[in-house]
Amino acid sequence: MKDKLKGLIAGVLIGSMVTGGAAFAASGKKIEVFYGVNDIKINKISKMPTDNKPFLYNGTTYVPLSFIAQALGQQVKWDSNTKTVLIGESEGENELYLDKDIKHMNVQKGYIAKWNYEYNSNAGIKDNIGNEYANYLSMYVDSVGKDRSWEYIEFPLNGNIKSLKGKIGLTDKYKSTTEEIKVTILADDKSVYTHTFKAGDFPEDINVDLKGALKVQFKVQGLNDAGYGASYEIGLFNPIFYK
Repeated sequence: MKDKLKGLIAGVLIGSMVTGGAAFAASGKKIEVFYGVNDIKINKISKMPTDNKPFLYNGTTYVPLSFIAQALGQQVKWDSNTKTVLIGESEGENELYLDKDIKHMNVQKGYIAKWNYEYNSNAGIKDNIGNEYANYLSMYVDSVGKDRSWEYIEFPLNGNIKSLKGKIGLTDKYKSTTEEIKVTILADDKSVYTHTFKAGDFPEDINVDLKGALKVQFKVQGLNDAGYGASYEIGLFNPIFYK
């Protein structure tokens, strides 16, 4: 915003405010502030906090963090252990992520295939309807007939995971593929999810039961005898494993 709405962190920088126009920072230093903000508008609608009013300090407007987050439809939490402000979705203690918590144990493929998985990637990846994700597993295959157009990757679970949630679909880069792709998730070599994707299909939400499984396998298989040039890439978007 124009007057530098650094109030997104005011709840952390300023420990408390008092009516007389002074506040104490976390270090205990007394500062002087000015209550010169008459209104706050979000999407043209007035939304002025009734408690902990916005104030001005050294030319910057400060607004309570919880007010801004909630006004924008996001939840806000304070992790006292890590001294971290969490806005929107946050990790729970029972959640595990590829790359951060779980590394692959085996990869097999037919012809030319590539794979990649990232946790909180700066580059990110988009699905075929434009949503962007920082956490993902991508699987690319260069099709040369269905017998050789496949790939799978396995991750160890050691019986500690109950379920997997996320989305599966075509990536933005290969959204116009001419291939039909069968996606299968296997828990200890037993299929627990299967779906066939083609160009124009929406990404699909998944909630897969992995209770007691020692490993999970993600497999993609081209179904057409399309020959050269029918490459495809499937993404497992924002995969979260729950203990």
